[in-house]
Amino acid sequence: MHLRKAGSAEVKELGDFVTNPIFLLIVAVLGSVGAAVTIGWAMIVAVRAYLRRHDPHLATTRETEALAQQIKDLEAKVTQPPTYLDGLPEAVNKKLRAAYEEARILQLEGYEAQNAEKHKEAIDRFTRALALAENDSQRAALHNLRGNSHDSISRYGEAEADYEEVLKLAARMLPGGDAAHARAAALGNLGIVYAVRGDLDKAEQCGERALEIVREIRDRPNEANQLHNLGGTYYRRGELEKAKECYTNALGIYREMGDSQGEAKALGGLGLVYAEGGELDKAEQHHKQALKINEGIGDRGGKAAAFGNLGLVYADHGELDKAEEHYELALELLRQIHDRLNEANQLLNLGGVCYRRAQWEKAERHYNKALEIYREIHNRPGEADALGGLGIVCFARGELNEAERHHGEALKIHGEIGDRRGEAQDLANLGAVYASRGGPGDLDKAEKHHKLALEINREIGYRVGEAIALGNLGIVYADRGGPGDPDAAERHHKLALEIDREIGYRLGEASQLGNLGSIYAQRGELHKAKDHLQQAQAVFDDIGAAHQSEQARRLLEGLEREQRERGEKEQPEG
Repeated sequence: MHLRKAGSAEVKELGDFVTNPIFLLIVAVLGSVGAAVTIGWAMIVAVRAYLRRHDPHLATTRETEALAQQIKDLEAKVTQPPTYLDGLPEAVNKKLRAAYEEARILQLEGYEAQNAEKHKEAIDRFTRALALAENDSQRAALHNLRGNSHDSISRYGEAEADYEEVLKLAARMLPGGDAAHARAAALGNLGIVYAVRGDLDKAEQCGERALEIVREIRDRPNEANQLHNLGGTYYRRGELEKAKECYTNALGIYREMGDSQGEAKALGGLGLVYAEGGELDKAEQHHKQALKINEGIGDRGGKAAAFGNLGLVYADHGELDKAEEHYELALELLRQIHDRLNEANQLLNLGGVCYRRAQWEKAERHYNKALEIYREIHNRPGEADALGGLGIVCFARGELNEAERHHGEALKIHGEIGDRRGEAQDLANLGAVYASRGGPGDLDKAEKHHKLALEINREIGYRVGEAIALGNLGIVYADRGGPGDPDAAERHHKLALEIDREIGYRLGEASQLGNLGSIYAQRGELHKAKDHLQQAQAVFDDIGAAHQSEQARRLLEGLEREQRERGEKEQPEG
């Protein structure tokens, strides 16, 4: 069985293949969910706030100073989306300033504790403050802040509406710094929403526009942040070279500014890119560099991210004990700092390890605990991922009706929040369930679901997902035969291989070579099979994927035995 692990941030291939009728199977093993822990949402968020110059005519009281310090302390502790504050912290209108301060503290406390109720209260206070706003710049700032809280509790439609309103208000403002800062923050935040929803074309467009603005106003810190954002978008759509370029450029600016936290996040992003491309040794090196920096600056959240990412690399290597150890280290740190979201993400990673060990009950416990946390903090994308994890456990146990139910629930959530990439993943998982049933009409249903997944991945420009969907259609055609096309399985795996090579996804390239080798072996074309398996093994060796290389080696040994047996049988007697 060739497993592909899918999570909220990425889809990866494990590269296991055998010469059985079904070569490939998409399942949501969720080992890659750690990417969310990896750099938090740092890959698509910017942390810097835009502030107007202080008004020298405004007298400050001790109470105001204390509140301002409380906000400053909270801002230093949390990762937050692009924030435009206009002059709200120094507003002359005391009622407006008080409403802003109350709402802002609630919002920052919500970020710190992943507390949905805090964000709901903040939304209410920002709405009240909007009624007191005196100009478009203040209204833009408040809409942006309210959108941030909507985003944090998965109210993506409301968040999008707030950010669009910021753009409308900025268009009415006088050209200059305030309007530019407002537009950049809103575009960066819209990019986040579109990325979460899987609309990667729009995410890229917003990110490019935001980057252009911050370069025009010579805002180097936010140039680095926006490059980081774009790197995350390209990473999600499988454009690994573009992602690498963005992360590398961001890394240079963070180092230039002496921003150690940003440097660690950019290294983590590069590590993810190398891992996605199957360059596991380079991925490990970058995550270890990030870990060292985070240890040096005492960033426990950053350390947890690096531990989680290293766990992903070890899982890809097939070193499950080391992967589990690193996930546990991450989990311990996350519980210390009360980071509930990433605690749930690491529970998914641990569930993935247990799944691969066939420890179904332990995997189920981890997925259920993660599901409980996601629901508690109102994180709907995570809820869908946890349901996907439960679905693959049920699938592995042969409980196909339960698997279908869990994947169906995940599909419903992804549809409701507009996460098209998640929808494609769920459709693929459902297709795997139907293919496994193998009853009358089931393979037709499997084909339909994989075709829908292919269509979505093409629409959102997710090339890795497109290749995976093509490979899964190859599975169906290998088992059933293509409609009027006896070579449909081979053709689809070749198309997947072409995409993997085009985008530099070397793990996918090696996996497809192995799958084609399996097809040729079944046909009895042993020389062709051997050639493809040797190519697969060479790529696995080159990228440091020892586990998958060993799989290819064993298959080659089997082919060589079969060739020898055939040779002996074909020799004339006496």
